[in-house]
Amino acid sequence: MAAEPASPNAGEREFETGKDESWAATQHSQSEAWFANIKRTYDEYQQESLESIRGHRSFAVKVTSDAQQYDNQRQAMANLALQNSIETANMVGKQAVRHVDIAVDRQWNVDEQAFVVNEILRDQTFKDAIAAAIAGAVNDSLQSKPEA
Repeated sequence: MAAEPASPNAGEREFETGKDESWAATQHSQSEAWFANIKRTYDEYQQESLESIRGHRSFAVKVTSDAQQYDNQRQAMANLALQNSIETANMVGKQAVRHVDIAVDRQWNVDEQAFVVNEILRDQTFKDAIAAAIAGAVNDSLQSKPEA
């Protein structure tokens, strides 16, 4: 039966079993070294783990930054395309207005050529010239026709 640590004979019993003060001090220093070694191993492992996390974090930050830049470029191109389409629509609308003006002009002045011809025919000089040209053509036609 082992003696309990609180018993008065505990010191004697340690001496009897070979657990004297020097052995206890050696065991204590070895225990401290053992725990220090465990702590150092844990700290080294923790450092490697933290380095890995820092590396992944910096990679994630870079990828996010690159994605943001790409998104900004894409947004700028989309805005430019929208501006170009609006400008094109405005130009098409202005051209349509021009064509409407021409169409309205044609509604009011349906036959501009007939108007010009009527103006020419009202002038007596042109009437005389046209009558002379027609008479000459008829005369040439009659003279070149052989009589049967």
